[in-house]
Amino acid sequence: MVKKIILVVLVLGLIGVGTGMYFFYKKPETVDDKKGIVVAAAALSAAYSTSEKAADSIYLNNVIEVTGKVGETEQNQDGGTMVILETGDPMAGVQCAMREKGVQVAKGQEVTIKGFCSGNGITGVSLTDCILKK
Repeated sequence: MVKKIILVVLVLGLIGVGTGMYFFYKKPETVDDKKGIVVAAAALSAAYSTSEKAADSIYLNNVIEVTGKVGETEQNQDGGTMVILETGDPMAGVQCAMREKGVQVAKGQEVTIKGFCSGNGITGVSLTDCILKK
């Protein structure tokens, strides 16, 4: 009986170690290989203005491909590039935190940016881990 208990504990321990190693070495998700929900910047902003809860159920933590005109670019606290897309509402842009530093886009340029939607904030909808889509 004691041998069976020791064997069960040993097997469960090996399963736990294997599971832990899997999650430890698993690479984080990126937007590169995922198909995104296609949406215009103005439509995304309008969806969040109308009903944040409904918009979260569609966009939150999902990959989206948002198209719009560049309103401005700036550096965030980490020195990365933040691209803000115009939505028609000067108080609610779509903020795209670019993955790579030094991304060059011109004000007024029409771009499509792919990233994870992290919801609505004080100054508009936020996207993270963003890349420019060619």
